[in-house]
Amino acid sequence: MLNCIKKISIGVFILAFLAGCMSKPLTKNVINDIGIDDISRFQYYTSAAITLTATERVREQMIDRKGKGRIRESAFRDIIIISKNTMGVLMDSKTDENGLLILEICFEEKAADSDKVLIFKQEGPGLEHNFYIVYNDPRRRMLEYGDREYTLETRTGERAYLVIKIDNSQKEKERIRHVKGRKVEN
Repeated sequence: MLNCIKKISIGVFILAFLAGCMSKPLTKNVINDIGIDDISRFQYYTSAAITLTATERVREQMIDRKGKGRIRESAFRDIIIISKNTMGVLMDSKTDENGLLILEICFEEKAADSDKVLIFKQEGPGLEHNFYIVYNDPRRRMLEYGDREYTLETRTGERAYLVIKIDNSQKEKERIRHVKGRKVEN
């Protein structure tokens, strides 16, 4: 039976195909591993759900007919939610004075909103540092988004960073032949 299996396997190709699409934090090392210099072609994603909140307060003071002072305060909140794994595109890239890469990523679907970008900066020199969101005021987690200033929050309080998806596949081919030997011809 074993010989029969060996004979059947003569000349048969076995192909093992292992594939997996996985998200990886963007680092210079990941860019180098992929071997593509044109980083504008990457599809970028967020590592966490991001909530941007801008609050506009209006205060109206007046004196009514009876001479009583009245103050009315109201607030309007503009809330923008960028879900985890939301797709974004590179709008601009540059390096700072220390050679760290800065990426401006737009997650808005309308071309008219291309000025609404989140700025991500490489955390440190070298190849293994993630690209984290840059704040105008890190203590209050304030940043510029379009023409307004917003406070950024994530559900878990973690710092949001850029992610790209990599489809990593490996192919293995194997050919098995069973050789019977050769007789001398006289």
